[in-house]
Amino acid sequence: MSGNLAAGPLARVGRHGFVYAVGIFLGRAVAFCMLPVYTRYFTPADYGTLQLIAVTFEVVSIVAGSRLGAGIFHFYHKTADARSRRQLLATALVIMAVSYAIASGATFLAAPPLARLVFGPHNDPDLIRIAAAGLCFESLLLVPMAYLQVRERSTQFVAINTGKLVLQVSLNILFVVVLNIGVKGVLYSTLIANVMVGGLVTVLLVRDVGLSLSRSAARDVLRFGLPFVGTQIGTFITTYGDRYFVQRAASVGAVGIYGLAYQFGFLLIVVGVLPFHGVWDPLRFEIAKRPDRDKLYARGFVYFNLVFISVAVGIALYVHDFIRVMSAPSFRSAADIIPVILLAYIFQGWTEHQNLGILIKERTERITWANWVAAAVALAGYVLLIPRLHGLGAALATVAAFGVRQWMVYAMAQRLWPVPYRWAPVVRLLLLATVVVVVAMLLPTYGLLLSLAARTALLGLYAVGVWFGGVLTDSDRAFVRGLLREPGAALTAFTGGGTGI
Repeated sequence: MSGNLAAGPLARVGRHGFVYAVGIFLGRAVAFCMLPVYTRYFTPADYGTLQLIAVTFEVVSIVAGSRLGAGIFHFYHKTADARSRRQLLATALVIMAVSYAIASGATFLAAPPLARLVFGPHNDPDLIRIAAAGLCFESLLLVPMAYLQVRERSTQFVAINTGKLVLQVSLNILFVVVLNIGVKGVLYSTLIANVMVGGLVTVLLVRDVGLSLSRSAARDVLRFGLPFVGTQIGTFITTYGDRYFVQRAASVGAVGIYGLAYQFGFLLIVVGVLPFHGVWDPLRFEIAKRPDRDKLYARGFVYFNLVFISVAVGIALYVHDFIRVMSAPSFRSAADIIPVILLAYIFQGWTEHQNLGILIKERTERITWANWVAAAVALAGYVLLIPRLHGLGAALATVAAFGVRQWMVYAMAQRLWPVPYRWAPVVRLLLLATVVVVVAMLLPTYGLLLSLAARTALLGLYAVGVWFGGVLTDSDRAFVRGLLREPGAALTAFTGGGTGI
């Protein structure tokens, strides 16, 4: 927003982040418009079954090495040699395809005992088999989509993701609503979409970079990515392990209700983090080489939180009315858990933003340590809280685990490669958000129109607090005034045409 960062890296975050945001909003709009369909054609037990399948295949994807490509952004910017970059991408593509094929094949063969373990006596091994096939072809998406990000082809990235989502939703309507084949229909939709879209983007990647492989690239990818396997085991426990505890303490239906609530934590990441980080993740390694990097990182952290926490406030304020209108009555208790889950995902967003020093120094095992400590905290919380509080206990345990992980990652990253983040405006923003959301939670149950009016008034108070509460600088407010007076010129500046953000 200030001219001294004109046409700089943060302007590219604004330009490409805006494109990512448009795609994500379109995607989430399509997905949430389907919520009334899913909650009426699925019982909480059906939704719980889908949650248990998702949890199970999160484990399989960890074994398959879903984060083996984590070093692509780092090593791509570490070298300026075009041939080495092409070899890096081709090698990562082959590694991911082979590792996913092995893990998915083993899961397919082990479907009967795995189904008994996951679902209990009333099980269907075909659910595991269909999901395993879908996971195998998911590998074809990972490296090509990372390639589009690192090349800043945001429009292509969004078009492909949106096309895949529209295809999946269309197939879900066909299989679930028209053909009435239930949970299997969702799994078939994912399989077909992964085959079609994954095959397409893989062909496009190979056309661009070829299939020249490199042993040194393979060593780099594996050396950087293998510690993330241990990291993901810890992440799985903190993110998904609570479903098994909820199932044992309550029922599969309780898992479905908790799983619906958890979708709003994922929504916060998808809407509040991914548009920014879709550009920021590769770009921050380029910024590391600049003499003004500290200023860019500090300002980027404030702008990231301004969007991130504001999205969390919006979700927390309106989610109760949204679920009341869009879901069947049996799912409505999910709304009471969602603000707690959003708090956990604020810690998660900070963790993803502040792990830079660890990645720059290639000490990814430190992230694994933090995730294992967080997993231990989560397990203790599950044992102590879920039998008493069920879904709320799981959410509180998640807050504790994510908070511990964020603190550890931040401390270790700062020790390895310090970044002067501006915490004061972020803390003020978080306190303001907390007050507004707590007041909303204490409101009595009004009729829909009165409830929406009261929550909109609270959102307005939040906006006033952001404006006058020491969160924005003078240049930030000047940009907003310009946006109101001349929207076209201000948006051109925001997206890189005149100033940096």
